[in-house]
Amino acid sequence: TLRWGVAGLVLHGPYFFQGFSMIDQRLGPATSWHVVAKKTAAAQFILFPPYLCLLFGFMGILENHPNIVEEKIKERVPEAFLGGCIFWPIANGINFSLVSPTFRVPYLAASAGVWNSYLSWANQRGNIKVASTASSVQRETND
Repeated sequence: TLRWGVAGLVLHGPYFFQGFSMIDQRLGPATSWHVVAKKTAAAQFILFPPYLCLLFGFMGILENHPNIVEEKIKERVPEAFLGGCIFWPIANGINFSLVSPTFRVPYLAASAGVWNSYLSWANQRGNIKVASTASSVQRETND
């Protein structure tokens, strides 16, 4: 949807471009499985958690639910993080060890397409509960 396109352009692209550039600069080329493991761990545990908070918060605002952003983050981030702990170490391990730097962006774009489909599903799956919570919040403030 348009919201996910905006999130990709405004949040995802710049965030991970800077993040992976930082990882490459600090940890150097992936010349061994030890470096691959360090890069994968850095991506998973340093870059990924703040990104998920930003993403679900951003989506809550774009979906016009600013008063439940905190709840949305609390509900969706842990599940998405656990899913990402399975998906992304494999994808990043392949990226850092087998994909040449020239092809990392297309490879990660393809991987991200699969992952973003999951995130979109996870985001949408909870919208019924979020919408009812928003209605409850609205009714309480109107009373």
